[in-house]
Amino acid sequence: MTINQLILFSVIFSSCAIIKAQDADFPEPYDWENPASSLELSKDLAEVSGLSNIPNSPYLYAVQDEEGILYLLDRETGRTVQQIPFWKEGDYEGIELINDDVYVVKSTGTVYRVTAAGTTEQQVEKYNGFLGSDNDVEGLGYDPNRGQLLLACKAEPGENIDPNRFKAIYGFDLASQSFIQEPLLLLDRNAVDAYLRVCKPGKYHSKLCDIFSPDKEDFDLTPAAMAVHPITGHYYLTSAKGNLLLIIDDNGNILHIDKLPKELHRQPEGLCFDEQGNLYISNEQKKDNPPVIHYYPYDPNRG
Repeated sequence: MTINQLILFSVIFSSCAIIKAQDADFPEPYDWENPASSLELSKDLAEVSGLSNIPNSPYLYAVQDEEGILYLLDRETGRTVQQIPFWKEGDYEGIELINDDVYVVKSTGTVYRVTAAGTTEQQVEKYNGFLGSDNDVEGLGYDPNRGQLLLACKAEPGENIDPNRFKAIYGFDLASQSFIQEPLLLLDRNAVDAYLRVCKPGKYHSKLCDIFSPDKEDFDLTPAAMAVHPITGHYYLTSAKGNLLLIIDDNGNILHIDKLPKELHRQPEGLCFDEQGNLYISNEQKKDNPPVIHYYPYDPNRG
């Protein structure tokens, strides 16, 4: 590493939070083995890749990773109520409704803002930033305390950041409608190792230790979906490799890591909460298993 690279590396680390491990006797508020309901989706959503809550409404928004279409879904049945084209074909990975605007992110990091969606007044603005296909943005969340969209990268974490140690989450500032170049959070492989050493061993502890074995060259964390809990402010993140779910607090501490049951979550790609903290997780179609949304009621006293 050159002197200039070392300086840049230090600047990055001083301006973002590196996720740390925390003793994790964490009262997990969801029963992953037993969703309250499971909603089968239409074949159009075989590649469902993102979910968003629509407050005070019987509907959810969804996108899939092939067509530039917003899907309005009945949250009780999973039925598609309306399809709203907004752009051409592309690899769309996440969706967030913020006030009256719908934001969609593509894997290349491009953000689309759809105003007056589904009406004759609909307009779309496109924002290109410094992220690209090498970063492979898969998760999109919204942090109201920061006033930012959160973009979770599945692949390269950024220039001069070690991809074998870190995964990155970047911010898109809604006030200025601009990307923030320094990562908001860096998910640290060392923090995962530390978490597994101090957490209370559970059903999947040995499997988690295998997934994140220090003997592996790669950091086997591949963010696929992201959402911010409306009550606790915790960040929820799924990982495609290992079928994992991570819970992180707003200070960047790992609170919990768990494996989602494979028989339920064949490929968890979308994640959203309603106002009461109830959780929806969407899964892509796998072989003969249709795309599905699993619904989990929020129970803060469960743990």
